[in-house]
Amino acid sequence: MLQILGTLLELICCGFVVVSLFRLLKLNYFNPIVKLFTENLEPISKNIFFFVSPLLASITFSIFLRLASLKIIDPDAVIAQLLLVSIYYVIFLTLTIIFWSILGGVILSWVAPGSSHPLLQIVEEVSSKSLQPIKKFMPPAGGLDFTPIIGFIILDTINFRILYPLLPLDARPFYLLGQLLG
Repeated sequence: MLQILGTLLELICCGFVVVSLFRLLKLNYFNPIVKLFTENLEPISKNIFFFVSPLLASITFSIFLRLASLKIIDPDAVIAQLLLVSIYYVIFLTLTIIFWSILGGVILSWVAPGSSHPLLQIVEEVSSKSLQPIKKFMPPAGGLDFTPIIGFIILDTINFRILYPLLPLDARPFYLLGQLLG
């Protein structure tokens, strides 16, 4: 029963990470998927953390949810250590979403550029807004855009070389879900 509750809290945490990413990148709020997430999840974090900005409220609430899920699974663990692991987890999950969005954006640029599907628009928007800081320093070379490759290298280095080894095995993304299903 505790594993199911921990898994549920982890999935809700993922929803708040997505809301935080939408808010951070200032995605099109008229997109029905963005609107669905923000209208249903953001009021919860805004009401609990009413004294901070909506972005900081969603990030803080996602860290709190992950901390609660880890504490439910391991009640004897030290809160400070679980808090640090929760922060790593939220950063890892955010960067993983960006990584897959960039990959999806690259594929969409070949297959269906300018698609009108709301999910594909989110993927393209997250991809382009995430790569924008790199594009400032690296212009296109002969019509080819190498910024996704640089983005992959940066995200891979941060995520899988630095953050992933810092996460304990039982605190890694969807470990509990794998235990329940597996």
